[in-house]
Amino acid sequence: MRSKILFILIVWSIEPVFAEDEFESRSLDLSYETSCDTRNDLITLSFVGDILIHQALYRSVVAGSQHFSQIWKKTDGLINKADISVGNLEGPAALGVDRQGRDRGDIGFVYDGEVYSGTNFLFNYHPRILSDLKKSGYDLLTVANNHVLDRYSLGIDKTILAARQLNLPVVGARHSQERNAPFYQIVQTQNMKIAFIGCTEMTNGNPDTKDQVLFCYKNPKRILAMIKEISSRPEVDALVVLPHWGREYTSTPEDQQKAFAKQYLEAGASLVMGSHPHVLQPWQKYVTRDGRETLIGYSLGNFVAGQYGLARKAGVVAYVGLSKEGSQKAKIFGVGYTPTYREGNEVFPIGGRDSRSVLNHVAALFGSKRRIEPTGALLEALCAKVSGVENQ
Repeated sequence: MRSKILFILIVWSIEPVFAEDEFESRSLDLSYETSCDTRNDLITLSFVGDILIHQALYRSVVAGSQHFSQIWKKTDGLINKADISVGNLEGPAALGVDRQGRDRGDIGFVYDGEVYSGTNFLFNYHPRILSDLKKSGYDLLTVANNHVLDRYSLGIDKTILAARQLNLPVVGARHSQERNAPFYQIVQTQNMKIAFIGCTEMTNGNPDTKDQVLFCYKNPKRILAMIKEISSRPEVDALVVLPHWGREYTSTPEDQQKAFAKQYLEAGASLVMGSHPHVLQPWQKYVTRDGRETLIGYSLGNFVAGQYGLARKAGVVAYVGLSKEGSQKAKIFGVGYTPTYREGNEVFPIGGRDSRSVLNHVAALFGSKRRIEPTGALLEALCAKVSGVENQ
């Protein structure tokens, strides 16, 4: 049981390409020095990538159950394994706000392409998506992404207020009337407090006139100062950065991603879990100058999206185990992942008896020895020491 208190198309497959000295296959089977000692406090986290409700998916929901969860409900078991589960909601959930940023009021649960849209690079979802995600087990969402201003400032305001009514924390953006509100949230589970902060590389050219969005690169001193300050607080056991960054449809992280990920970790973060490229990019263990073993997931790919081709239909639920001994900061004791894949209008978990092409594609970016079967016990899998895997 989870314990919580208080995120015409061309079909092709993208082959992963990266330098052997950084992402050789051995280094993808990650291992950590911290033991899984049940005398310490242990918690588990889960992360998914882009949640992007394209037109065909949205129309299937309107014609069907009128709950967005009909798309991803078969993966709910993966999410509910973890103590804290996080996703990236790509687009506003702003009741009645049209493409010009005007408030049309509640027009019902419809898809009209004007108020609620999943195409033409302008997205807005009925706020029911927030309650559907919470009911599926999500504890926090990052809304800092290139579509966050698709309904302008009002879209952010309405999304935040709708999430607040549900007691669903969101990070990376703030209400226009709350100019000093934080871009982060702290979530407590069991005896740990985990801080989450979201940022985006860009907003598709839409100006952030009211300083509502936290940017990853535009003012690096700002986010680095936040990370240093929050992570140094005695009550914060670990800090997670959720950046929306990188080049779309390429499985190779850019130099800027690599550089900033390491800066965030050196500043005090424990994890960097990215989104935006719509395809998977590799994960990497990184040891900071002060000896902390950290994790970078450059891109978790699409979780929900209407795009085509194996690389754009495959994603992962990434898992991280944290251990806290006494008053020390939490440390990573294990990581794992379960692949997901969209077929038609549904997302499915992928196990060892499923598509070999999906499994091979994901293994090329996340290794094969940390894959967790959909029905597998999470804590047991994260605690397991895998034969043939050395501490990198």
